[in-house]
Formats: sequence, structure tokens, C-alpha cells
Amino acid sequence: MAVTNATHATDPLVEQAAMLLAKAMVTSRDRELLWERFRELVVGTAAELEEAPVRAAVDEMERQGWKLDVVARVVQQRLRE
Repeated sequence: MAVTNATHATDPLVEQAAMLLAKAMVTSRDRELLWERFRELVVGTAAELEEAPVRAAVDEMERQGWKLDVVARVVQQRLRE
């Protein structure tokens, strides 16, 4: 991956999150624990947000009578293609 000198715009929320974490780490007695918990929270929340629409779609398929084992089989076949 090449590094360029182009200026990239940073999301203001990213800047705020970085600043909050930096401030917390300055005053923390256990930076490693703080970092681990922050990372777990971010990774977990991102997974929840990514999976939420899929879970809603699966719930709707179940309400309509689709068998999830059939859906899973079709998904597995598509992934192999």
C-alpha cells in the first residue's frame, strides 16, 4: 500500500472519539485495561450494527415460513461460487 501526501478529511466523530480516549488514557491508572475495554466496545458495537439488518431480514424470513437450514444451504452455495 503506497503512502501519499494527500490530505484526507477526518470524520469529526472520529476526532472526538480519539480525543476522549486520549484524555481517559492520560488519567487512567491502567491504560491496558482501558484500551482493551474500549476496543471490545468498539468491535462489539460495530458487529451489532453490521448484523442488525441481517438479523431483521432473517426474522422476516422466519415469519414468512422460510426454513433457515435451506437459507443457510443456499448462502453456503453462493459463497463457494
